[in-house]
Amino acid sequence: MRCYFLLKRFNLPVSFQNTFTCVQHKRNIYDDSNLSKREYWRKRYNWDKQVKMDWLVDADEVSQNLEPKIQQLRKKTGEVCLNILDLGCGTSDVPAVLLKRCKTPVIIYCVDYSEGALQWQKGLLEDLDQKHGNLLSNYRLVMADVCQLPFKNNFFHVVIDKGTTDSLLKSKDGHQMAVSCMKDVHRVLHPLGNLWQITDEDPDIRLLFLQSIQDEANLKYSSSFEVLLSDDINDYFLYTIKEDSLDKP
Repeated sequence: MRCYFLLKRFNLPVSFQNTFTCVQHKRNIYDDSNLSKREYWRKRYNWDKQVKMDWLVDADEVSQNLEPKIQQLRKKTGEVCLNILDLGCGTSDVPAVLLKRCKTPVIIYCVDYSEGALQWQKGLLEDLDQKHGNLLSNYRLVMADVCQLPFKNNFFHVVIDKGTTDSLLKSKDGHQMAVSCMKDVHRVLHPLGNLWQITDEDPDIRLLFLQSIQDEANLKYSSSFEVLLSDDINDYFLYTIKEDSLDKP
């Protein structure tokens, strides 16, 4: 039985310091630090750029879950069209599937620092031939570092992080990289917007991690989670991080 179910069922106390030390150890068991390096992704996508790669959860599952949430968010903000950031899009189908199926008008910004990944996305999105779920919907391709986003403050209503933070955390200085990324995401996120993180990291680990970033970076937000998908091996989670709008400039 997973730890987060034990915590929930028996209301067991958790020592933040001890647990976070264990978290760091658990993340460092496997040597996959290349996942945080630009050169690794440049070589991978240049070599394997014609092959779709959806980490963790298939794009159809993601789209099915997020579409009603996006619709609700549009009503909440009162905006005609929502700006959506796919943070570290890679060669995932998520932008194309959302653009094709989502009835809410959206502009999806595919951001990655790999030119190969963006070229792959360009081909996939052009193949839609403007067959979008809404006639107002469109997309943009932006080559950028997720820790230094080239967008103005409060620009995005939605930020989708599907395994990108997980990749950053594989680095030796991954925690600090994740802090930098979260600070910039906080800057570009609309006061009423949502950051959605998709990961297989258990809530007893991820929620402590989010709390640690909130404390270190002096950010204010609330975090919650739901099980997005379960199989025989893993549970996959959707974490919703909502800004404290009173703390936004």
